[in-house]
Formats: sequence, C-alpha cells, structure tokens
Amino acid sequence: PHANITAKKSTTMVISQKNADEVNAKMARVAPELKSPYAKYPLSAQTGRSMWVNPDGGRTAKGESCFIAGQGKDQPMKEHYVYGAGSLGYGYYHLLTRDSHKILYVRLQSTTPFACCSCFNKEATRAIDEHDDITRICYNRSVATIPDDIQAAKDAEAKARGTAKAVYNFTQNEQLVVNAIQTGVFIAHG
Repeated sequence: PHANITAKKSTTMVISQKNADEVNAKMARVAPELKSPYAKYPLSAQTGRSMWVNPDGGRTAKGESCFIAGQGKDQPMKEHYVYGAGSLGYGYYHLLTRDSHKILYVRLQSTTPFACCSCFNKEATRAIDEHDDITRICYNRSVATIPDDIQAAKDAEAKARGTAKAVYNFTQNEQLVVNAIQTGVFIAHG
C-alpha cells in the first residue's frame, strides 16, 4: 500500500512512475487540493524547485500570490491553494509553500477515516491505508527543508530522532535526580 521506493547507491532514491501515479491518485482522493501539479508526487529539487516559497510576499513563477487572506475558518476550495490557519493567519496558502502542507497535515490528522470492522471490509481498509499514506507525505512535506519528497522523509526521520533523543535525555536526567535524592535520604537516615 505504501509507495515503492528502491535504493540506488547510498544517496539517491528512485520512485517508479507507476508508483508515483498511484500515489498521485490516492492524494486526489484523500485531499482534493493535492490534484494540483504543484503537489504532484514525488516533489523533487531536481525539477528546479529548490526551496519553499515564503507566503509573506512570495509569488509563483506565474505571478500568483502565495498567500491570500481569508475570512473565517471555512472557505471554498481554490485551485493550487490550501485554505486554513498558517503562519500569516487564516487564508489560502499556495502549494509552493510549506504552510499549505502543514495545514493539510493538521486537517488529515483530525479527519482520519473510521470504519467499523475494517479488517473485514477491503474498501474501508484501503481508505484507511490511503489516508495514512497521504497524511505521512503531508507531514514529511510540512517539516521538509526543501520541496523534495525524498529529502522530506529524511528530514522527518531526523526530527523524530531528535525528539526521541531529547525525551531520552530528559528521562535520564530525571532518573539521576531521583537517585540523588534517594541516596541523600539514605545517607541522612543511615
């Protein structure tokens, strides 16, 4: 169910066109905004897009604004944009911005499909798997340093490792403090 990525040397990954087409079809079913060619999987820095566009004053190559202020929480869909709360408040964020993918990730997190007895229903299982795949892609893009899906996966993994290390270090420090207190109490009563 997940995109088939095969290793080629140590730094380059290859995604087959068939798998990319399957992922793009899933993206359109799960989040219609992702039908845009600006969101086409896989994003790759090799296509010339080597950085996210800043929504604050940024423009597309066609001169379109990368942020259009909005009114309220719900607005109709606009081609090539995602509506929601981003770094500049509520508005339409172009898919060339990282904000658009953060908004989609948050939205997908809160709309996970639920299917009763999904283990017995192929269609429900497929919908859940597709939602999970696209949520992961949106998350990876939301933390990516550049608009490149392979780099995005690496960035997401690095962020997870950093979080895990921080939690581990905190719990180790906590344990040292508890042990020091216990040792002090033992010596005081000893």
